[in-house]
Amino acid sequence: MEFTPIKVERDLTIVGGGMPGICAAIQAARLGMKVSLINNRGYLGGNASPENRINVVGADGAQEFNFYARESGIMEELRLENLYRNPQGNAYLWETILLDFVLGEPNVSLFLNTNIDKVETDGSGNILYVSGSQLGAEKRFDFYSPLFLDDTGDGTVGYLAGAEYRTGREAKSEFNERIAPDEADQNMLLSTLSWYSKDTGRPARFVMPEFAQSLKVEEALQHRQIPDRIPGNSRYEAYRMQWFYEIGHGKDPIRENEEIMQNHRELVYGIWNHIKNSGNYDASQYDLEYVSGVPGKRESRRLMGDYILTEEDIVEQKDFEDTIGFGGWSIDLHAVEGFFSKDMTTRHFVLRGVYSIPYRSCYSKNVNNLFVASRCMSTTHVAFGTTRVMATLAVLGQSCAAAAHLCKKYHVQPRDIYKQHMEELQQLLLANDQYIIGKRSHDPLDLCRQADIQVSSVQPSFLEQADFNLPLDGRYAFIVPVKEPVQQLALRLSSQREARLRYTVYVPSKLQNYSPQHKLYEGEITVPASSELQWVNLPLSGESENGKLFIEFEPNESIQLGMCDDELNGVFFLKKHAMNRRTTFCDIDTLEVKKEMWRAEKGLPCYRTGTEQDIYNGGNLNNGLSRNHGLPNLWLSAPTEGDETITVSLKEARNVSRMQLVFDSNLNYHYDNLEIYQDFNIFPTLVKDYTVYGKKNGAYHELITVTDNYKRVNKLSFQPFLTDELKVVFHKTNGARRVGVYEIRAYE
Repeated sequence: MEFTPIKVERDLTIVGGGMPGICAAIQAARLGMKVSLINNRGYLGGNASPENRINVVGADGAQEFNFYARESGIMEELRLENLYRNPQGNAYLWETILLDFVLGEPNVSLFLNTNIDKVETDGSGNILYVSGSQLGAEKRFDFYSPLFLDDTGDGTVGYLAGAEYRTGREAKSEFNERIAPDEADQNMLLSTLSWYSKDTGRPARFVMPEFAQSLKVEEALQHRQIPDRIPGNSRYEAYRMQWFYEIGHGKDPIRENEEIMQNHRELVYGIWNHIKNSGNYDASQYDLEYVSGVPGKRESRRLMGDYILTEEDIVEQKDFEDTIGFGGWSIDLHAVEGFFSKDMTTRHFVLRGVYSIPYRSCYSKNVNNLFVASRCMSTTHVAFGTTRVMATLAVLGQSCAAAAHLCKKYHVQPRDIYKQHMEELQQLLLANDQYIIGKRSHDPLDLCRQADIQVSSVQPSFLEQADFNLPLDGRYAFIVPVKEPVQQLALRLSSQREARLRYTVYVPSKLQNYSPQHKLYEGEITVPASSELQWVNLPLSGESENGKLFIEFEPNESIQLGMCDDELNGVFFLKKHAMNRRTTFCDIDTLEVKKEMWRAEKGLPCYRTGTEQDIYNGGNLNNGLSRNHGLPNLWLSAPTEGDETITVSLKEARNVSRMQLVFDSNLNYHYDNLEIYQDFNIFPTLVKDYTVYGKKNGAYHELITVTDNYKRVNKLSFQPFLTDELKVVFHKTNGARRVGVYEIRAYE
């Protein structure tokens, strides 16, 4: 006998409830598709679930110059909701948010604890249905749909459907990859088993289990280090899993999964025995609180698409006509033998900035109706080192769902979207707060696109009030946005004696970059002796086509720089820090370990540009860009304590019933969704309270009022109102001195 199959028919079947699958399900449902979301575990989130508890990271992590790189779209919605409800980073509360978002979509049918183990095809490259049984329910489901999305990580659906795939590492010569090994092999990134401990406040005994006796943890610790606790740090105040506690070298991560899992248990309890009983740690009152029952896999199969993303594509930041997402995490390739390796734990090859990901890497080349939006997407092993992180893949999940919507609309397969409907897909993604590098929105239905927009005030492109002085006792740099040629920049300086200040001006090579890539100008000025700050002009004699200048100062301890306790979008002050001997960051050009890295500092220099740059004007509200790219691209009011307004004059009276506003959620902030305690629950830069008015017969009529907002994208609906002028009055932010808005849209 066997369980009687239950037939489930939907528009899209998503197998895997990790971050890509979740974002795909939500996006597809919002676009009107009926969706089955299937997960083989009882929790949503994949490696970010309460079972594995891995923090969701993406393009903004582990980098030097990836400013304003945090993902927007549905991934940002989830992060902002988690920050609002769960600033303490509790893994179980995080999962309640994932559940709320999924279950809150009436078009999504969720099937937890359901393992897909069968795929039926028609013999012509199309999946007919996938089948799996549900743990504890004694049910088997057959899931039918025209389209499928593989978010299994292991590429299980693709494998069972006969999709072309790769495993292991390609040789250098195959794709001309410098970071690849000389010869191809089957080595892959290994898995890690999560575990935590806690201080019980009383002695806690640990006796080493027999099954863990043979693992030689002590030998490995000649080349590895158990990190110290960090009291007061919510993630590291107790002994815990570290990502480099990896194991599984020489084993197939799929076929030998259970053997690897047993090795993980041996490693975890061996490490814990060392912490508890070696006498080297203050651990007498610490006890294990949690050990995961499933390893956090990093790599297994990669399903091949029409395009294989490579090291060169990423390092050179190749522009693709079919871009649907972006990445930015370093090319992060771990020691082949994991915890027992004598090599560095990993090498983070730091990129120059964020890079584009093509649509053709996100569907199978030979299974016609299969999207791929997880770590098993179409890349080389080297490129996989950066694409594999969850927030990057979540963006691709949302994008694939939008493509699936167009497949349904036009009755076509995923490949046909690339051939015939790429522009429509990209515009749809932009409308749903995705970042397509270099792409502007030109929605013809958006009434604001051709409207005249006036604003109540604009933040000028300078900061003048000094709050403290900073001696130039190290290598500092200043990044300032510019859109007109700049002949000089004024700084507030003082000096104990007459001194020379040498400086170099650089520009980045790409609009999305902030790094000093091309030297533009070298200068030297005399700073007169003065105990008081005074304005001193720095000749620049240059311009940037990519929206910003990077000005590096040579050290001179005699000179004091006037600084303000303020933040201004797109403006940065940095210091070059020496790296310690254990650093894993490597230079992407030389492939050598980096000895120094730039880091942003608190506070900004007082400055004036020689020409009025008008960086933050109201024209940004309908320029087609809703986040930083080249320039900040937002309207920023002057510092205010009262109301600020946007007035939109339409070309003719229209029946407006919907609006969309995109606010500043500080995409430059590196937000950890798990374990790290945040001392705030809303980004201060977000608008809190505002009212929308429509003008009729010379008078303004209230259309809608929003209070206590904590979201980046606000989609507003109200009764149709015939008007040729809209006014949005902003009453309060969540703590910022200025009102910041990236985009305003209006629709009939």
